[in-house]
Amino acid sequence: MRARPQLALVLLTVTLCAWFVARSGFVFSSEYGPSAVHGVTAGIAVTAIAGVCALLYVIATRRPPPPVAAGLVAAQAVLAFAPYVVIGGVWGPVGGGVVASLLFVAPRRVGWPLSVLAVAVDIALSAAFQEPGVDGLALVGRLVIDVLVGLSLFGVVLLTDLTRRVAAERTAYTELAVAAERLDNAEHLRTALGEELAAVHRLSGLGVDDADTRTRLADIAAHARNAARAARSITDLRRAMPPRPAGTDTAPATTISPRLARSFTLATTIGCALLVLVNLAYYVRPGTAGWVLAVLILAGSVGLQMYHGAPQLGDRVPRWWRWTLPGHLVVLLVVVALTGTHFAPVIVLVAGAVLYRYRPAVSAGVLTVVLVALLLVQPPGTTLGDRTYLVASLTATLVQVYAYCRLPELARDLTETRDGLARLAVVRERLRVARDVHDLLGFSVAGIGLKAELVARLVDTDRARARDEIAELGRLAERGLREVRAVTAGTHELHLAEELRTARSLLDTSGIRGDVTVDAPAVPGGVDTLLATVLREAVTNVVRHATASTCTITLTVRDDAVTLRVVNDGAAGAGTTRRAGTGLASLGARVTAAGGRFSAETRGDTFVLTADVPVRERLQPPRLGRDPDRVDPITGVELGDG
Repeated sequence: MRARPQLALVLLTVTLCAWFVARSGFVFSSEYGPSAVHGVTAGIAVTAIAGVCALLYVIATRRPPPPVAAGLVAAQAVLAFAPYVVIGGVWGPVGGGVVASLLFVAPRRVGWPLSVLAVAVDIALSAAFQEPGVDGLALVGRLVIDVLVGLSLFGVVLLTDLTRRVAAERTAYTELAVAAERLDNAEHLRTALGEELAAVHRLSGLGVDDADTRTRLADIAAHARNAARAARSITDLRRAMPPRPAGTDTAPATTISPRLARSFTLATTIGCALLVLVNLAYYVRPGTAGWVLAVLILAGSVGLQMYHGAPQLGDRVPRWWRWTLPGHLVVLLVVVALTGTHFAPVIVLVAGAVLYRYRPAVSAGVLTVVLVALLLVQPPGTTLGDRTYLVASLTATLVQVYAYCRLPELARDLTETRDGLARLAVVRERLRVARDVHDLLGFSVAGIGLKAELVARLVDTDRARARDEIAELGRLAERGLREVRAVTAGTHELHLAEELRTARSLLDTSGIRGDVTVDAPAVPGGVDTLLATVLREAVTNVVRHATASTCTITLTVRDDAVTLRVVNDGAAGAGTTRRAGTGLASLGARVTAAGGRFSAETRGDTFVLTADVPVRERLQPPRLGRDPDRVDPITGVELGDG
């Protein structure tokens, strides 16, 4: 999907380049003689046309603020009209580029009158600098070209802009859905976990020196159990998806309507038919029967073009296009063979319909036939400029027809996928919160429960140690509250040294002899955070799931890699690998994403967890709220699954 706005941009670029080549070729065409422009005047002509195209591109892609846009359109008008003074009647018509810019940047009540004025100025200058004796039909032809080019370029520019805006709305909608999920998670964590941890912190601060100590310790244990149940409920990814954000029950207002694209197709088609009539009146001057036949052919051509070469309303597909489109093309090829290039504008429209309707291989063959036919029927004395003008005009018209038919479909697809993308983003956010709750709060909640049991045992036998342990319990609760806030923000960073100290304390509280050996200097932040996460999960599993009596933690640095090994002797008791499998799978994904190796295996009665991570100064992820597989579809929104 992300490439589709770029496709619209490519279509705009191709259209402008083709128009530049066509206008340049027209200036050098045989219409004005082989020496009409040369030297300095030729350079002025090409530069001015290029400037008009470049400014239109900037206006269309940058959408500058009104003052800047007004300046750019003014510069465009100078480039479009000033060359008449130097080049004369050979110049133009180039007012269509100014028309497209005015319609795009100016308010509707101003843009249309100014566009009419721009066309009038172009035709007036053409008449003023035209060579004596030139038929007035030439001015009519220029008028039709200005209107046709202006509307066509405006259509492509508008479709490009709207496609980009639809894509932006899709991203904004997805971000809104993620924000709603974050608010829901934050509220859930605050009420379900935060209140329980706050109660633990408050109760632990009352100490163990009064008559209510045992009741208070029982309350602390109950709050710890409630917090553990709340954490499990939050990590349940099967919760119902949140409703759509308010105000998003309808499609975005910027969705490209097939009706809009169809109106531009109709304007282009009628313009091309009028251009054919001007060509016939200027070059052929047919009789009454000839005019009747020409009008009938053009009327039928306009109808057929709108039938199979215009975007359809709804999802309807023209039923008979496989017969009418080839028939339409064959009839116009015969007409071109009999009358020359005068019918070129309408046959090019049919070629655009072929490009849209048929596969690339078939389209390429048909387009080649049309181009060869048009080149073969050109009159004697045709110059390179004439041929260039023909090929460029063909290309520009093909792109316009294709754009009008295709872009509404792409925009509709973009809009229809926004709900799916939003749901995917919400699932990723939910997965991040679930994993962060598992990695962060599981450790704190488990420690609180164990500390409460230990204090209950010590309160009658070792009151001094009981005071130390309940103070440590309070610090664990306070830490858990900080982690609740960090989970919703996705900004928590663990530190290995702190985790080693906490792990030693938790193992001691659990009655497990802990042996910690650190043979490593300070490691970079990314490695430090990753190994701290691994250590926290490993020790939590030992305390929760194993029946261990000893646990050995070793941290070493060898050959530019840091190795953390956690070994416990409780593998035979509680099915460590089975019960802790989800957490270990998450750790394996993290370590692998960092370019390291991870293993967790049973060796007899011992369970060995090893994480080997290369030392990198800029190792990512630097915090928990990141996807180990680097999938993050929304810029500026953390969708990592921690």
